[in-house]
Amino acid sequence: MTNFKITATAPTTYQLQSLRLFGLNVKSYANGSHVGEEFFNTEEEAKAFLIKRAEMYFESENELNEAISYIEVYGSLRLDAVYGSIEEIEEEEEEI
Repeated sequence: MTNFKITATAPTTYQLQSLRLFGLNVKSYANGSHVGEEFFNTEEEAKAFLIKRAEMYFESENELNEAISYIEVYGSLRLDAVYGSIEEIEEEEEEI
């Protein structure tokens, strides 16, 4: 089964607020980093999620259009100090 995941990482607590802009499920680690991730069934669903976050974040039409274009081409979005990107993941079939 193939799924897609958006992952965004804030290497320090300083960038945590930027990470929260993505609206992902965030886990904090002992080394001070924070990682947000969310799973989607299709790449289109993941891109739609990032586009919605971009629409909530960017105020100017030009910045929003650039962000949407970047999402469509690269599957990635930068909100303030944090990048979030889409990756394809393969789940191993369970043996019966």
